[in-house]
Amino acid sequence: MHTLEQRVERLERSCRRWRLGFLVVVVAAVAVGASKPNAAPDAEFGDLTVRSLKVRTAVDGALLWMTCDKDQASIKMASPGSASSVTLIAQKDSANVFVSRNGGKAFTTASLSADDQSGFVDVRNAAGKDKEFEPE
Repeated sequence: MHTLEQRVERLERSCRRWRLGFLVVVVAAVAVGASKPNAAPDAEFGDLTVRSLKVRTAVDGALLWMTCDKDQASIKMASPGSASSVTLIAQKDSANVFVSRNGGKAFTTASLSADDQSGFVDVRNAAGKDKEFEPE
């Protein structure tokens, strides 16, 4: 009978170990499952062709807007609320850079244009005075 008690005790210990092991596996599986967010995976593209791409943080947030068509390509960057903006335009026969600031009380701009024959800089201050610089 003494050996029977030993066998029962050994089986009970083995059963406890299996229960503990199963519990550890279940807790680990729940922890791993809970730690992974259900976010959509990032997409990877070799080539992406679009006519216009607009990236904006919110309705009135910062803006990055790229467009292109048959004759021109442009990139516009604007601050939140579009108070400040920079636009780059590459056309078939010219290139332009426009910088503007709308502070509510005043609107200031600067532009740089270049084509096959010449280039010029145009600056407008808050008082509305305009000055153009062109090579002579």
